[in-house]
Amino acid sequence: MTKPKGYVIQRSFSWIDGAPFVAILTLESSNRKTGNMAQVWIMREDINPVEAVTTGKDVTICGDCPHRKQQNGTRSCYVNVGQGPNSIWKAYKRGIYPDALFYGEYNETWDEMIHALKNKRIRWGAYGDPAILCSAMVDYFNSKAQGHTGYTHQWRNEYAQDFKGIFQASCDGFNDYLHASDLGWKTFTVVSTNAHPNYAKQCPATVESSEAHCITCKLCDGARSDIYVNAHGSGKKYVTAA
Repeated sequence: MTKPKGYVIQRSFSWIDGAPFVAILTLESSNRKTGNMAQVWIMREDINPVEAVTTGKDVTICGDCPHRKQQNGTRSCYVNVGQGPNSIWKAYKRGIYPDALFYGEYNETWDEMIHALKNKRIRWGAYGDPAILCSAMVDYFNSKAQGHTGYTHQWRNEYAQDFKGIFQASCDGFNDYLHASDLGWKTFTVVSTNAHPNYAKQCPATVESSEAHCITCKLCDGARSDIYVNAHGSGKKYVTAA
């Protein structure tokens, strides 16, 4: 019997607007920057992610992230929702991902998933903000994996505080960096394509000629370093933060 390529790890209602979301952990990734990490995708449970972005209902899983689609039609988020998130959501609706819910009924699927994580690092939030997830679940999964990365734009909000020291605070420019640092977060700051700030380390995976990947870097675990990255993806032209 073919083993699943991923698992449903949470279904719940968002702290942000009360709408339903689903979190899916996939085990394999061809992402060149991250390496072959397990990926956690957080999406509206009831709406295709492309439609959610178009209608603004992605607020459920993205909150007040400034990289969401704006009223003037611009969107600086590097995630192309028509690709990864869309295919994962459609596969979920076809029922190919079995439930392995943290607060669900114990079954062999749970053992299977935990066994698979022993040789994996987890990327929390391949799409969507992981601060809306159950913090006890995140802690437990991290304890079973080889390591993790994670980023949240919701670091100002009370419900996100349990993730301090676990996720990086996603920042946009120097003022955000100062604010998040004052609150005790390690930061990950997106800056314009030509900026090279001296208050953080450049993401090693984005340094020219570097062979680093997130799977081996280990800096973005919420506890080690302040990191910056130059804006990338199709929306990079909209990022002006220094």
